[in-house]
Amino acid sequence: MVLISIAITDDVDEDAAITESMVRRYCDEHPAGDTRIILTRFADGMALLRFYDDAERKPFDLIFLDVEMPGIDGLETARRLRELDTRTVIVFTTKMAQYATIGYDVDAVGYLVKPLEYPGFALKMRKALNIIATRTGTTIAIKSDDHMHFLDSHEIRYVEVTGHNVLYHTDKGVWRDWGSLKATAEQLGGHDFVASSRYCLVNLAWVDAFEADTVIVDGERLAVSRSRKKPLMQALNAYYSRA
Repeated sequence: MVLISIAITDDVDEDAAITESMVRRYCDEHPAGDTRIILTRFADGMALLRFYDDAERKPFDLIFLDVEMPGIDGLETARRLRELDTRTVIVFTTKMAQYATIGYDVDAVGYLVKPLEYPGFALKMRKALNIIATRTGTTIAIKSDDHMHFLDSHEIRYVEVTGHNVLYHTDKGVWRDWGSLKATAEQLGGHDFVASSRYCLVNLAWVDAFEADTVIVDGERLAVSRSRKKPLMQALNAYYSRA
C-alpha cells in the first residue's frame, strides 16, 4: 500500500474543513489503486513546525498552507519548513490574490484563492500528486540505540557495511543497524541505489561526480571497485536520462 500524507495548516476551522472535503472528494473521484491518504490538521504554522521537531516522524508529502495566520504567517512557516524538509509539496491557500506571485522562493507549486472552488482545487491537486509520484521512495525502519527510526530513502546519501553493522549516511547523521548489504539492497531495490563496491550502496540522486575510481556523493569521496565501475556509470547515465 502506498501512503500519501497530507497536512492542512489553517487557523480557521471552516476553511480547513472545506480543504479536507475537497481532498476527500478528489480522492473519491480519482481512485489510485492501492493508495491511502492520511490527513492531519494543524491550527497554525508553529504547530506544523513542532511536528517536524521529532526526527522519527516521516515528513508530509503535501501541505496546504494558509498564508494569513496569527503568529508566524504561512510564508514564514514555509521558509522555516524548507530548512527541515526540501521535498514536501507546498500549496498556499489565501484570501488575498496579491500573494499569487509570492512563494516561489520556497518552491511552492502554486496557490489557491479562498473561498476555494473545486475545479481549480482539482487541477492543483492533480499537479501536486503528479510531483509526489515522481518523488516516491520507500521508508526504512531501523533499530538504533534501542529506538526505532524511520528513514526516507530520499534522505539516505549512501549505505555502507562494516562487519554486520549497516551504516545509513544522511544529512541528519549516521544511523546504525544490524544486517547485511544484500538485505539492504533488496529493501532499496527500485529506488536508485547502486553498489559502488562490495561494501557500499550510493543513492544516485546525491552523486555529484564520478572521477576515475571515485564517486563523489554529497561532497564525500567514496571508492569504486573495478567490477562496479561500469554498472555504476551505466546506472548514472540512465538516471540522468530519466531526470
